[in-house]
Amino acid sequence: MQIRRQGAVGDISGVPFLMGFLGGSFWLRYGFLKMDYTMIIVNVVGVSFMASYCIFFLYYSLPKKTFSLQLTLVVSTVTGMVVWIALKPNIDYLGVICMTFNIMNFGAPLAGLGVVLKNREVSTLPLPMCVANFLVSSQWCLYGNLVADIYIIIPNGIGMFLAIVQLSLFIVLPIRENEKSPLEKLANWFTGRDQKEKDLEAASEPSSPQKVPNEEISSERFEKLMAETTESRRESIDFLGRPPSYKSRSSSVPDVSSVQSV
Repeated sequence: MQIRRQGAVGDISGVPFLMGFLGGSFWLRYGFLKMDYTMIIVNVVGVSFMASYCIFFLYYSLPKKTFSLQLTLVVSTVTGMVVWIALKPNIDYLGVICMTFNIMNFGAPLAGLGVVLKNREVSTLPLPMCVANFLVSSQWCLYGNLVADIYIIIPNGIGMFLAIVQLSLFIVLPIRENEKSPLEKLANWFTGRDQKEKDLEAASEPSSPQKVPNEEISSERFEKLMAETTESRRESIDFLGRPPSYKSRSSSVPDVSSVQSV
């Protein structure tokens, strides 16, 4: 789903799919050789899914040459195994090979460990696959004890350990960059460091200046004062330009032009 969303494989490794297909094919042949129907049914389903995953990964991989060569090598190995067992069937030899591939399969997600340690985050590590490896390996280890098959017990016991190592990375490292890991969040919660950081951030924020009520002037009052000031200035200009005494004198003196005309 992640590959489909981003439209490319990116930093995601295709080794888990290749190892799943390779290991499942060997275990399927082991189940046929032992006539263990539980192993036959499980690995028929597993090989079918892993084959489809490999084709899906090949479709979105750029460039395709590297993964194509890896897939060709895996298919050639499976074909050689089928021919070899058909000519010389030996359950012990096949059991050792299956056990080796099973251990490699459980540790396959660690192929991207270099990217995880470099980026200091686990976004490229498939959490669902790591959880599934832990659950599957623990159940197969129990099944191996029930059927007394050492070739099932040993690899799945090691698979449980590798799955625990992989899952521990999700606790120690953050999921994405610039985030805190679950372990760090838990430690901060126990020590109260998160609350201290919040208090420091609140204290570092500049406080807003307090408003003095006596100095507050509403916009309405300000406009009224401006209007009164403008009116007083206009009256002063009128007074200086044409005094009242001039008005009274001008009304009592007759117009000279009218007198001359008379």
